Parts: sequence; structure tokens; C-alpha cells
Amino acid sequence: MKINRLLIIPVIFGFLFSNNVQHILFAFHKSDNSLKFSNQYKLIQNSNIALQEIFDEYNVKNIEPWLKSAQKDECIQEICLDKIYRIKEYSGEISNLINRLDQLFEILYVEPEAINKPYYTPNDQQYNQQWFLPQVRADEAWDLWYPELGVSPGDPSVLLASVDTGVDWDHPDLRNSIWNNLGEDANGNGVTIVQEGNTWILDPGDDNNIDDDGNGFIDDLIGWDVSGVTGLPDNNPTPKPGVSTGGTWAHGTHVAGLLNATTDNITGVSSVGFNCKIMSVKASEEENNPDIYITDGYDGILYAAKAGFYSVGGTIINCSWGSTQFSTSGQAVINIAYENYNSVVVAAGGNGVEDGWGEEYTAHYPSSFNHVIAVAPLGMSDSWNNWATYHETIDISSPGESIRSTKIGTGYINWMGSSMASPIVASSIGLLKAYNPSWKNEQLELMIIETADPIIYDLNPASYLTGRLGKGRVDVYNALTTPLLPKLTFVDVDLFMLEGDDNLIHQGELAQLGVIIWNEDDWGDAQDINIEISTIYPNITFENSTSFISQISSGGVDINYADPFLIQFENNVTPGEVEFTLTINSNYSNSSNYSVESNFILNVLETPLVLGDLNYDSIINVTDVIILVNIIVGGFTDEWLETGADANQNGNIDVADIITIVGIILGE
Repeated sequence: MKINRLLIIPVIFGFLFSNNVQHILFAFHKSDNSLKFSNQYKLIQNSNIALQEIFDEYNVKNIEPWLKSAQKDECIQEICLDKIYRIKEYSGEISNLINRLDQLFEILYVEPEAINKPYYTPNDQQYNQQWFLPQVRADEAWDLWYPELGVSPGDPSVLLASVDTGVDWDHPDLRNSIWNNLGEDANGNGVTIVQEGNTWILDPGDDNNIDDDGNGFIDDLIGWDVSGVTGLPDNNPTPKPGVSTGGTWAHGTHVAGLLNATTDNITGVSSVGFNCKIMSVKASEEENNPDIYITDGYDGILYAAKAGFYSVGGTIINCSWGSTQFSTSGQAVINIAYENYNSVVVAAGGNGVEDGWGEEYTAHYPSSFNHVIAVAPLGMSDSWNNWATYHETIDISSPGESIRSTKIGTGYINWMGSSMASPIVASSIGLLKAYNPSWKNEQLELMIIETADPIIYDLNPASYLTGRLGKGRVDVYNALTTPLLPKLTFVDVDLFMLEGDDNLIHQGELAQLGVIIWNEDDWGDAQDINIEISTIYPNITFENSTSFISQISSGGVDINYADPFLIQFENNVTPGEVEFTLTINSNYSNSSNYSVESNFILNVLETPLVLGDLNYDSIINVTDVIILVNIIVGGFTDEWLETGADANQNGNIDVADIITIVGIILGE
């Protein structure tokens, strides 16, 4: 089966991989085993003759599995992650090679690989405070734990992954927040990093070249380096050595500090998550030079999802990077992380114009993918300062200017960007998870988004921004104090025709409609449910278009029998399928509420022709005679030829039809 899509080569704004070509991804069918690779991910066998001919024609030399973390049976429909491959070196035009590959039946799809950049703009101004913490109401949220009584906010079992340029996990404000993968604690001393002099190192007693926890990764003591120096993974996810402490290689360390710098330790900065743990995932090849890219971000997402799932049941993954290029392969990875491994993926929404300074309306990936929380950056006082990306796929906004966090070494630095806004949201989700440890990814996502503060649209009233900065600015206190919202699902309709005798919808008839609503298990109770029905189809009117149900408990089902919809299908409505939209709102609390839309189809039948019934009331009487007289006198006979006015069916409307109708009335 081929996957239909447009093969469009995107514009690349002057930043390419070091071999000066954009990489190509192609996916085989799940049953195809043409390519074999060594343990070092080098191609050692290609049994597909047609594919080899293309490789020879375009001088394809460097082919590797796209996701070294992928395992068999990690599949979404036809796409299996272990059957996606990357071409790194070739000759000729990329579009020509893509077209040739796409002609092979064995290949599901081909696409250019997105070039993912870290999203931040360094700011040299230094601030001695983190203005964004009270802005998202973190200080109020912490008080829910009574920290003054020694009950610390957060939870060390909550994992926050920095999939980025690596984390300087020896930083004084990070070392106590680093996740220790105790599944790999071979010597049983309760830690996987230990202090050696003034620094911290991986515990030599655990670095035994054995996959002790069976998660598919050998000695992943604190995380994983999916990129290594030249593309070979290793278990030390630190930034490239010898780089600037505050440059782009420090990007992942800055993100990590926002995810969970150790809080209340008389050192440095604080984080919303307070007492959660950081998983370091390095996804940048150290050979990147001079530009630094996230070369293996999706491999990093997959590792973080699996490692967290097998360790604590799920991971909150931050991706402060991306591009404007859609990727079928990227969406497949996100789907696996979300559906198979209970992950929450949070991503930077973009920093506006790529090759300059200014806001931009565009989709952005991974943030615009399904199952990703997309974050737009705001300035102080929730201001939109016209430099970032806005779009309908943005889910939430967050502070993103003058954001102070950790850098490589021992210091701190203020940066701005959607890269900074994203981990603030991820850290907020971490605190929310700590407060509600039984919640799964879908519940966490819904609650952090739906409890966001919509005040940003009052403060930034420009019409072009409406609905394009998400639900509002993240409000972690509101997220923690709002009861779990319901998850309402439209099940079916209960139709009762108030006219006609067959309970089917015909032209000219009035319908009474009930809707069956289910509140799914393991969600909150639905309160004060308002339902509205609408359609864009003409010649349909509503005598009652709104309905109310007081409550549906978690796991319960109800129907609006007490307040049904009344729908009039006019005589001239076009027969056929008519689509209706249900808009359901409930649980109004603070500045949040639950809202969902569903669509359904009703079939309208043409009204059967009843000779002599001119007013469509299913009764033939003197009223119909009067109507027919007016039709004839008014000269409207041509307009009524296809109706019951032609009572004798001779193709004309005249006095003979009046006589015929009178005969019907008299029973003759």
C-alpha cells in the first residue's frame, strides 16, 4: 500500500548538514527484509536489485537505520519504525532521487529529512530573579504541598526528559535532580552516578556493558546519547567537550534547568517541577560544525519514551527544536511514544522568521504534530512581542523572554525563545503529574491546556492572533486545583419523527432528536453540560438548538430526553446526507471549561409524491383545492408540474386536476 502525499522539497534557509545535502528518509513495508546492517549500523546487504540500481545511479554511499532505538513491532498501521532508513550521502538532485525511490512498490513513502534547529536567541542581560515562576503561579502551586512543613512539591518518580544537545549533569544545580536508572544499578549501591573529587561521574560499578534492566539499551545509567560523536550511540549524554559554556551546546543544559533545577537547595535557580528528575538525552552529533543541529531528535524521543515507560510508567519529553517541514516518519515516532509508552511530548512552537527577526504564521514540527503540546513564547506581563511563531496548532503559551537557567559549568544565563517557553510547560506538567500520580498522558495534556489562562487574548487583542496562541498562558496552580475534567464522547442519536408515520426523515417534516453522551471511565464527573446543535446545510431550521444535562458521572451515559432538539426539515431541503455538529461544554471553573465537538450524519429522504396533497400535510381536503385554484389563476402551473398538483398525471395543471382532487375527497 502506498501512502499518498505531496513530495514537495521545502526551502532550506542556508543551513545544511555537513556533507552539503539534505538527508532522505524512506520506509519499507513491514514484511520487507531487503536491507541488513552490522552492529555498527553499516549496510552489509541489499537484496533488492531495483533499489541497488538506484543506489548505484545516484552514488548512494551512506545508508543507516533512521532510529537506532527502534525495535521490531513498533508499528503504526503500515509504518514500522525499524523499517525507516536514512540516506546521508548521494549525488544528483534530491527531488530526482526521491521520485525514483517512490516508484518502488516495496517503499511506503519517501521524504526529505527535516533539518531541526534548537530554538533560542541568547540574551546578554543578567537578571537575579526568575520572573516567570510567579507568572505561571508556581509559587502558589508549591504551597499545596506545605513545603514549610518539610513536604516538598514534586515527585522524584516523575521523569522530565531533555531531548537536546546533552545536559551538563555535573552542574551544581542539576546533579541532585538527575535521574538515576536503578534498573542498571549493577552493584546495588542505590545510585548510578557517584562523586569523584569535585565532580560527578557514572558509577564504574554499574558500567558493566550489560543491559541490566532489559530495556534494549546497555548501561543507560542516566539517559542516552543517541547521536554520539559520529552517529554511534553511547551512554554519556553530555554536551560536546571544550565548547562555549553559554553557546548552543549549552542549549540542552539550559532546558534541563528549566525542567527541574534542584529547588530549595540554597543554590542558583528554581524550577516549577521542584523535586522531579531529569533524564538527559543527547540528540546532536558532535561532528556538527560550525552549526549545531538536533540530528537525531526523533531517535531521542523514542529512547526517552521507552526508558521512562519501563522505569516509572511514562516520560514527559521536552523538544526545544524543530523545523517547518512535515514528516510522516516523525509523526509515526510521536504516535508510538504516545500510544505505546504513555509519553507526553512538549515542543517549542518556533521563533518566527527563520532567516531574520519577526513573527510568522506557519505550522512547525514536531510541535504541530498530533499528540504534541505546542508552546508559543510570551514576554513579561503576557505580552506578544511579535518575534515568534503563531498558528492554530499552538496549544498553549508560556513565558519565553529573559528566562534564567543553567549553562555548562557552574553558572547561569538568561535566554529568550520558544525553547525556553516549552520546558516551563513541561515542568508544569511534571508538577501536575506529581500531584495526580494516577493520571495518564491524555489526562495530563487535557488539564494543562484547558486550565491555561485566556487573559492573553485580552492583553493581545489583535484579531490575527485569535486562537493562534493556544488556550492561554500556562497556569500551573489552576491546573492543580481544578478537578479532573470529563471526557465526553458522542455515541449516537435517538430520533423521533413528530410528523409522518415511518420515523424516517422526509422533506417538510419536524424531528425530535436526543443525543446519547458517554463520559469515559477514569475521567472526572461532567457538570452542567450544555449541548448545541448546528449545521451549515440550507433549509434546515431549529425550534430548539440548545440542550442541558445537569451531570454525567465518570463512566456514565445520559441522553437529553428532558430537553430534546427540535429540527425542521423544510420542504425544499435537498435530500441526502446532512452533517450536523454537536458542541459540548461543561465544567466551568475559574477560567477553564471542558469543550469538545462531534459530527454526525442524518439522512433526509425525498417526500413521496401524494397526488392532490398540495400543502404536504398528508391530508387531501378543500384546502388543497383552494391552493390549486390559486396556482391556476396565478399562472404558476409550470412551477408545480412535478408535484401533487398534477392530480391526473397528464402533464398539465388545469381544471381537470381540480375535478380529480374533488373526486379523491369524495372517495371516487
